[in-house]
Amino acid sequence: MAAGLAAAQAADGLEGDWTARITLKDGRQINAQMQLQSAGGTWRTLLQSPADPCVGIPIPMLWRRVDSGVYELHFQSSKALTGCRDNLVTFQQLDAGTLRGRSDAGAEIVLTRR
Repeated sequence: MAAGLAAAQAADGLEGDWTARITLKDGRQINAQMQLQSAGGTWRTLLQSPADPCVGIPIPMLWRRVDSGVYELHFQSSKALTGCRDNLVTFQQLDAGTLRGRSDAGAEIVLTRR
């Protein structure tokens, strides 16, 4: 079953390197990088925060196709550092190289294939 899931994800074409632009509710923007493979990947926000050790560290993630052009990305921050909060974000595919989603905190995330 896992091999079938990985093969199905590979056919969806999200594997590769992505850049992210995160727009917070107050309008500030933060950049991040993401690398996806068929079984998951890594996310890293390009920002360090002395107030939040969970920001700026490499975070493991999983992804899956929910429907045509709809994907869920599961950011597993708790696996990178105890006490960090996991997030599940649903993304809509805008075109072959762009996805857009919104975090539960209201931040808009736009992913662009590199």
